[in-house]
Amino acid sequence: FQPLFEKASEIPPGSPLHEEIARIRAASNDPVTQAALALQLVEQKVRYVNLALGVGGLVPVSAPETWERRFGDCKAKTALLVGLLRELGIKGVPVLVHTEQGDGLDKRLPMVGLFNHVIVRAEIGGKTYWLDGTRTGDTRLANLEVPYYHWGLPVTEGASLVRMVPPPL
Repeated sequence: FQPLFEKASEIPPGSPLHEEIARIRAASNDPVTQAALALQLVEQKVRYVNLALGVGGLVPVSAPETWERRFGDCKAKTALLVGLLRELGIKGVPVLVHTEQGDGLDKRLPMVGLFNHVIVRAEIGGKTYWLDGTRTGDTRLANLEVPYYHWGLPVTEGASLVRMVPPPL
């Protein structure tokens, strides 16, 4: 999946997305605020539509195409968000998860079918933020909680599962 998301998250020169990136940069120099604005852009300006037919079930649509269409599934919205973050100088990595049956994932044999969703793990100033472009209403990263998916698989070369459990209240 790493090469697929790498390619899909590319934002070529001349893309209208660069206007949005410039607007985010002009709004704040703070990377946490910039990441929140990028997340809001993906949540509010791109409708979530599940596309699970053909290659759409596994292959993300490119960030520019998702922006042009103004709709996409979790893969497309993640690729768009990762591309925006990258252009802003913020490290963001897609993470595959299972939204309902993540517990025990670490004990099973590796299978693509064990994942049904993808989100973004952003690292800013030594802190990890879990961003989900399919949600709505996320205005501040400080308000985001670790999603209770139990395990996630970062889409990076040589990655292993990461534990995803919210801290106790």
